[in-house]
Amino acid sequence: MKNQIKNFYVTLVCLFGILTSCAEPKYIEKNNSSNQNVSGQELQADCSLQFQNSKLCFTWKWESEPSATVMGSIILKTYRLNYLDQTAVETDMISIPELVLWMPSMGHGSSPTASERIDMGTYRIKNVFFIMPGDWEFRFQINKDNEKIDEAIISIFIN
Repeated sequence: MKNQIKNFYVTLVCLFGILTSCAEPKYIEKNNSSNQNVSGQELQADCSLQFQNSKLCFTWKWESEPSATVMGSIILKTYRLNYLDQTAVETDMISIPELVLWMPSMGHGSSPTASERIDMGTYRIKNVFFIMPGDWEFRFQINKDNEKIDEAIISIFIN
């Protein structure tokens, strides 16, 4: 019941943000150098991005960047470190990872995203849309039985 109330509250806050937004975000161009350090363009398994608890690592890249009128999508690949030589090995998660788009300075998020498994350790996150420019967080989450068990947060800026 507590999770249902929390989810209802988050939905209301998101809906309020969408309905009252007066700013139209201008999306970062593909070759904008300020976005290259967080976009994971190459999807190399360097394990620099990790979930906090499981120590599983991941890479991500835009499959299609969002615009002011079109939702974007992200490809996420997950890895574990090989026990022998610490190289990255693709691995599935215990559940399909989810993405919460959050704007910490405003205390609200954007519309919910949708995730799907497309191959071993490879996931597509759809419906990525920013309702206004500013500082945003990608909160990649792993949930089990409707409870968040792991999370990785990446900060980005949308101008």
